[in-house]
Amino acid sequence: MKIYYRWSVFVFFIGVTVLLFNKGMDLRSLGTNVDGDGIGVHFLFLEINDRVPEKSIPSYANGFFIASLVTAFAALVLAVKNLLRFNGTKAGI
Repeated sequence: MKIYYRWSVFVFFIGVTVLLFNKGMDLRSLGTNVDGDGIGVHFLFLEINDRVPEKSIPSYANGFFIASLVTAFAALVLAVKNLLRFNGTKAGI
């Protein structure tokens, strides 16, 4: 039963990675389509910031890209650990 839990956490990390990367791409593609004081940045059900000025949008996009890299790395490490345990080897990871 533990192996299903480990692989489901891996799938969860991959899903979050895709969502974070997608949000970064959305923010990057906004360009100059900003009205008024700025835009609201939301991720899933959370409001990150209510008014992000136009000049700060690329830094928010970069933050989402970096967060997607971190979760992708965590998923990769988890997959390697799962595969090593599945093969019966313990390499000290």
